[in-house]
Amino acid sequence: MLDVHREILPNGFLLILSPDTSSSDEVKLTRALHRASRSEKKAILVDLSLVDTVSEEAIDLLLAYAFMLHAQERRLILCHVPQPAQHHFLYLDVASQPLLVPSLLDAIQEIDFETGSGQMSFRV
Repeated sequence: MLDVHREILPNGFLLILSPDTSSSDEVKLTRALHRASRSEKKAILVDLSLVDTVSEEAIDLLLAYAFMLHAQERRLILCHVPQPAQHHFLYLDVASQPLLVPSLLDAIQEIDFETGSGQMSFRV
């Protein structure tokens, strides 16, 4: 149901989900999240802008990884979450809730802010 494109960013790991009609399960998403979680990056960004719906299996998988990453003091950031799926990610306890942002740019700014790379340094 989903195809996953992976991209390593300076402060995170980006996964871009797109529809895939040749597969009926979320095996590719599972593998991509597993590989991304094994990296040393502080955040995993998941861009859902190319999908119209998110299956219950994919939602459960994303919630499980949000919980696991939170326990490791890392972050799962979801952007462009389809409106029908947003309620699954809201109103959860802090340990289970991924961060939802409207765009990929917002997600990148969030991880830059958290890692401190967005701050300017001055020499005296």
